[in-house]
Amino acid sequence: MLRSALLIAVAAVLAIPTAVQVQSGFKVRIDGQSAAAAEGHSTIKFSPMAKGFSVSGGPGAIIWNPANTVKGIFAVRGTFTLLKPSATITDYGLMFGGRDLEGTPDYVYFTIAQDGAFQVRHRLGNEIHEIDKSLHFMIRKPDASGKSTNMLEIQIAPTAVSYLINGAVVHATPTRPGTNSYTEGDKVAGAAGIRVDNAVDLQVDEFAVIQPFTPPVRGQ
Repeated sequence: MLRSALLIAVAAVLAIPTAVQVQSGFKVRIDGQSAAAAEGHSTIKFSPMAKGFSVSGGPGAIIWNPANTVKGIFAVRGTFTLLKPSATITDYGLMFGGRDLEGTPDYVYFTIAQDGAFQVRHRLGNEIHEIDKSLHFMIRKPDASGKSTNMLEIQIAPTAVSYLINGAVVHATPTRPGTNSYTEGDKVAGAAGIRVDNAVDLQVDEFAVIQPFTPPVRGQ
């Protein structure tokens, strides 16, 4: 009996760090609110899973870990599974270049939606600056079960940021100084994470910030 109790206690202790390690350090900032919440919020749920985490609820928000703060040449990627279509079409995906995220947030985000469109936007506080929005055949729409899975990636190279969906480049913005781009120079440096524009039921697998990173050769 004592041996069984000890084994149960040891198993419980060993189980705790796994969950804490996956979730620890992440913050949630709801649009329009003045502060970020640690690892969750009353209206948006962020839960660790075996290969990543799930996000459900809304409204619009960013989720990030300050440890994922990078500069220079790097990549950000994640596989997004929409578990069921939302009543209102919602964009979801990656964000990077995050600065002052607990004050006046400043970042660029790359998202997709269930209607097959992607968008690239810059956000400064409550101001939204459109960079590009377009339908694209590489985006997988919900199937008969209501699910869709898409891999998104942002690659920061010396002269451009490339935005990829399921391995295909769908857009690019310059990083060269003097272009007046939202991604020029040091503007790409900062925290990286994920972005949802409204209520969503989403699973994110294999989210990663990759550095060192060697960009593919494609004229950049």
